[in-house]
Amino acid sequence: MADMLNIASLSLNTYQKALEVTSHNIANASTEGYNRQQIIIESSAPGISGSAYQGSGASVGGIERVYSEYMQTQMYSSQSMKNRYETQESLATQVEGIVASNDEGVQEFMGRYYDSLQSLSNNPTSPTSRQLVLQEAENLESHLGNLSSVLGDISDQTNSQISDVVTEVNSRLVSIQEMNTEIDHVLKNTGNQPNDLMDKRDQAILEVSGYMDIKAYYHENGSVDLYTAGGRVPLLSSNTLMQLEASNSAYQAENRTEVFVYIGDQKQVISDKIVGGELGGLLDFRDNMLGQAQNDLGVTLNGMVSSMNWQSYQGYDTNGNAGGNVFTPLNMTAMDNVENTGPISGLDIKVSFNPNAGVSEPPYDGATALSSQPATYGDKLTYLEKANTEIGQFEAREYELFYNQATDAFDFFDYQTKQPVVDGTGAPIAVARGTATNVEGMYFDFTTVVAVPDDGDSFLVKPHQQILESFTAEMNDIEKIATRGQSPVDANNDGSINDEMPAAAGDGDNVNVVNMASLQSAKMLFADSSGKATESILGGYSKMAVDVGMYVRGTDIQLTAQTSVFDVMVAQRSSYSGVSLDEEAANLVKYQQAYQASAQIISTVQELFRTLLDISR
Repeated sequence: MADMLNIASLSLNTYQKALEVTSHNIANASTEGYNRQQIIIESSAPGISGSAYQGSGASVGGIERVYSEYMQTQMYSSQSMKNRYETQESLATQVEGIVASNDEGVQEFMGRYYDSLQSLSNNPTSPTSRQLVLQEAENLESHLGNLSSVLGDISDQTNSQISDVVTEVNSRLVSIQEMNTEIDHVLKNTGNQPNDLMDKRDQAILEVSGYMDIKAYYHENGSVDLYTAGGRVPLLSSNTLMQLEASNSAYQAENRTEVFVYIGDQKQVISDKIVGGELGGLLDFRDNMLGQAQNDLGVTLNGMVSSMNWQSYQGYDTNGNAGGNVFTPLNMTAMDNVENTGPISGLDIKVSFNPNAGVSEPPYDGATALSSQPATYGDKLTYLEKANTEIGQFEAREYELFYNQATDAFDFFDYQTKQPVVDGTGAPIAVARGTATNVEGMYFDFTTVVAVPDDGDSFLVKPHQQILESFTAEMNDIEKIATRGQSPVDANNDGSINDEMPAAAGDGDNVNVVNMASLQSAKMLFADSSGKATESILGGYSKMAVDVGMYVRGTDIQLTAQTSVFDVMVAQRSSYSGVSLDEEAANLVKYQQAYQASAQIISTVQELFRTLLDISR
């Protein structure tokens, strides 16, 4: 009877614990990240009774969580990619709505400006038509200023979100580190897994995976190591935390927030390595959509400014003076890397549009030496053709220039891809210190770089974003619009004009303004391998808008696919380790009946004991 009483007592304790575990499951049915727990009931060690082994009841062997490491890590991966594309889509649709608008958009204002030139060509002496040209130029400037401001606000918003995400990630990494320590302590002291704490840690890791791509490596001691960037960059290793930081890039003037990680005493930029989560979406959007759209638009604007100005230089205004700038041409300096150690500044590196190096850059006025001006009308045409050729070479690129002390030259790299910029033969481009040349249509002037930089010093040039920020209608006098062309045929009456001194045609001539208006449809941009331009100015804008739309469509497709993957993983995990209230209700009945039966054993023992007492009397 003592054995029966002991078995019943163990059984009561066992099924009481089973009821507690079941109740715990039911209570946490809606808890995020909770994995169902199950009690392990084991048969107690049997004893020898006579010539046979006799059972001694059952006891609790442990409480385990129903858990799949594979499913959990797949949840991290799928959540990371879903959040990436959600973030990209949210921001990209904002840009698409701005640049792809057909009504009152940039393309509309560009078209109005060209139309005003066409109207002026029909009546070149009309003050009203001339005033309309200036007004439409100002309208375009105003609209582009607003657009640049809006895109700048989106860039600032992106920078702010990057900083906020890094703060959230750091906070959760600290919590995960603390939970690692606590889990290790519990395992060492009790040998039992702290199931709820491990669920809480996995949920924190899942939240981190929503912010950036994560690879988790679980160890037998219960700890977990976390890596990002496809497993290349540690965040938490051997329970040592690598702090993340969001701060300005090395080129502080560009207003660009980068993500850094501290590994020991080393601070490394990892922005280009993060591929998932909200952070990956922000970085991809900034580099491959927002920045690219700004550069693509800048190519169009640099093309418009340069082509319009150089056509204006070909003509003459109301007073017979050579045409001047219609729009303010690009003229900028490079940005410094704060880590440079050499003696020169980015201010020493000048970038402009100067296709005819070696001659005085127009516009020409009385202060320009005659020896530096085109000697003949043929020279003017040659300069114009060279300008148009260089416009066709524009690339939507940002240039990072590294000084190479061994060659005493600046090596050109693409700032986004980190790859060398190459010429038509495939050779990397390098420009010697103290010289100047055209690279992809832009005139890089190193002639004022007198001091020798330190090896590896770098500088950044963003010519196409710069023109977007500084686009200005410079001409503000109706009499200065260069509507008139070159004076006709030479004195020899042989049809040749190449040997004539440049001179204005008669009052009322419209040759040059006709040519200016024709730039609306002329192929100016994106020269092919033969050097022939393939897109008009308006076509360049359309190409940019199409690229923006394609980015949005591609993001939509990826978001749909990744959301489906994530939903499947959530369903699989819920089916495998989630709480089923129906199942738990059945367990309650089963364990309650077992508990009641155990209590009945005790009642039976009590009855038997009373019977024995009665017999002994």
